[in-house]
Amino acid sequence: MPRTSIPRPARGDVAPSRCARPALAALGHVEASQIDRWFAGAGAPPSADLARSGAPGRTLREILALGTIAEQAAYFEMSLDYGAAEGTFALREALASSGCVRRADEVVVTNGAVEALLLACAAVAPDGGRIAVATPAYEGIWRCAEACGAELVAIPVWREGAVALDLAGFDEVLGSCAAIVVNRPHNPTGLTFTGEALRDLARRCTAADTVLIVDEVALATLDPTARSFAFEAEFADGSVITVGDVSKSLGLGGLRIGWLSSASARVLARVRELKDLTSLGSSAPSQALATLAVAHRRALSPADLGQRNLAALTGLVAAFGGSMPLPADGLVAFPALSLPLPSLAFAELARGADLAVLPGALFGCEGRLRIGLGVAGEVFDAALERLAQLLGRLGR
Repeated sequence: MPRTSIPRPARGDVAPSRCARPALAALGHVEASQIDRWFAGAGAPPSADLARSGAPGRTLREILALGTIAEQAAYFEMSLDYGAAEGTFALREALASSGCVRRADEVVVTNGAVEALLLACAAVAPDGGRIAVATPAYEGIWRCAEACGAELVAIPVWREGAVALDLAGFDEVLGSCAAIVVNRPHNPTGLTFTGEALRDLARRCTAADTVLIVDEVALATLDPTARSFAFEAEFADGSVITVGDVSKSLGLGGLRIGWLSSASARVLARVRELKDLTSLGSSAPSQALATLAVAHRRALSPADLGQRNLAALTGLVAAFGGSMPLPADGLVAFPALSLPLPSLAFAELARGADLAVLPGALFGCEGRLRIGLGVAGEVFDAALERLAQLLGRLGR
């Protein structure tokens, strides 16, 4: 068979691009995520860590113990060669069987949810354009949109004092945006959108030729009955992308396993092409461990722990005359505690007391702290005691 010659640009020439502004064109110009830089700068977490937003971390022993003897043996004998770029069939089938996605053939496995968001935005907005993002939000969500060269449109879905989320602000941008990105359940408040409100937005997105991207990384962590938007009728027309991972829900962030799901074959094909340039494929051992954990998702659910810790936190907030929107799902809460100093300074002071809390200022909401609920009960109680002591001492 004759060897195919691939033309290459001469020295000094610029290789042609099929897009005027290629997907991920702005990646090198994106500003740092202040939340992630805050975590990186803080160093090792203290013993009382309320800054985390996911389930308690799991061990390799715990996850392998979920498998049969044959599955455990297969893990140690697996090939470490390249695997399928879209993820193993076993993992995609487990995601479908456990209710994380609708169908195995509608999934691309990614290196965490952040790669899924990045690839989703790049696939649906290859020429930049505009992407509307629900705010306040975890900063990585809008940085992914910016990395695609998109003009970011921030749409507030929660305001100080509100006890529910509101999608009405997206009405004014429908038709002018390539995509809308929402977080369900919401980080940092733990609130969620009503099913009908999100279905209505999806229908309007379809009519306006806009893609709705739904970040579901913390879905069913506090409310085990919550189900993916992939099972709604509006998902089937291909204008919705859902994103998930095993970090927040199962305490397996170190595996770096996430996914995106779409009913659009075109979107999935473009995501696979782009993934060739970002990570190519996900770790085979990580996928095998994630498969076991996802298959036992109900047994590993952190919902009982989250509800227990939420009740304890609610008592502390009331004792200090604070306020807090009641989380409906997700392992975070966002109380206002009348802090006597800026939240960033308070977080630094807390670290000196071997306590980590996430400053509300990193979400543009001063006077609040994001408190993680996915912490072992005894650790959570000790952390709340330190928080109460600190608030009491500063309040004198």
